[in-house]
Amino acid sequence: MLKSKDNGPKKNGPLEVNTISVARPNRLVCVETWVTGSAPSDDGWGDVKPFLFVRLTTSDGTIGWGEAFVLPCREKAVAEIIQALGQVIMAGDVITPRTFRELAYRIADKHRGLDYMAATSAIEIALWDITAKQAELPLYEILGASGNQQVSVYANCWSKPNPTITHFVDRTHALLVQGFRSMKIHTSQFSTVKEASDCVAQLYATFGDEIDLMLDLGAPKNIEQSLELASAIAPFKPYWFEEPADGEDIQALIEIRKKTGLRVMTGEKQCGVPHFKTILAVGAADILNPDIAGVGGILDMLEISALAHAKGVAISPHCWDSMTVAAAAMLHVCASIPNAEKAEIYPEYISNCERIGTIGFTLKNGQAILSDQPGLGVEMNVEVLAVVATDYRISSLPNRH
Repeated sequence: MLKSKDNGPKKNGPLEVNTISVARPNRLVCVETWVTGSAPSDDGWGDVKPFLFVRLTTSDGTIGWGEAFVLPCREKAVAEIIQALGQVIMAGDVITPRTFRELAYRIADKHRGLDYMAATSAIEIALWDITAKQAELPLYEILGASGNQQVSVYANCWSKPNPTITHFVDRTHALLVQGFRSMKIHTSQFSTVKEASDCVAQLYATFGDEIDLMLDLGAPKNIEQSLELASAIAPFKPYWFEEPADGEDIQALIEIRKKTGLRVMTGEKQCGVPHFKTILAVGAADILNPDIAGVGGILDMLEISALAHAKGVAISPHCWDSMTVAAAAMLHVCASIPNAEKAEIYPEYISNCERIGTIGFTLKNGQAILSDQPGLGVEMNVEVLAVVATDYRISSLPNRH
């Protein structure tokens, strides 16, 4: 039986942030976290980074999966934050995505940071998974995108160190065969601006308008490098100019955007709504890319999207996470907002991730088609996680009679 829901953010209308009224709210009784180890990708293109998954279980047995964005040396710390927040939730009353967001903000007491917000993102994603499963609806419908299951995507082409121009040409050929029509290269992988611009020129000469080519500069310390590269590659009209300066250096972003005329994208290392309000207020970006599993939660992402939409700014969530839980959450959000840009996919992660869980989408001709299963449409293999995990923790409440 379907549960009643409020009107959520509509793909083609004013974007609002709402939650669903669930007919059978339950208390949280168990919080589990797994941190996986890194591994070489099956295709040899790069390494698959560690992931941090969370499983929440409610008193009626409903399970929700979440995932936190983690950086090297911080994985166990973020898992510890998740477990600490879980203890607070389990000691309280019924929790929903909105009430959890309010609780997490109170606990932080304005001392939020990326690791804390990654932890809250993981928990909130899992709560949304639970909410949608209890409503027997895919999450994109809970968020207001009824019938919209298709999202444009791009392939991230980060590689092992010291790639050559030939490597990128070959990789682009391979991704075209897989159906991708948009690719992102990392110019920071080249030692000089000339090498990076030569790579862009060769890709343009080889593929022309057959692909949309994105450039990720990796936030160089000297913005003169970004300006020099922008001048060199301007004739090739890159789709966007990502991280040409550190996301905290707002004045540098404004300067680069004004001087280059390129579409500037920023936000992958930042979290919480206030930072993005500032970016939007001063016109420092054309596209925002907060990480879906690090920004703070889906509600934060929806609020940022609404603010950006009002300013004519697009949203392309960063997703240097697994292609299971986090990727599904990213795609459900993109399906529900009117200003979604192409969503980020790591093609070399997919086969590795399929061994630890289901992929909640299929890829076809540069589009991700979401599953119509309830929730995120993702189920993780706990037995495999137990084998590949480098850290596992569980907190639970005793049964109450």
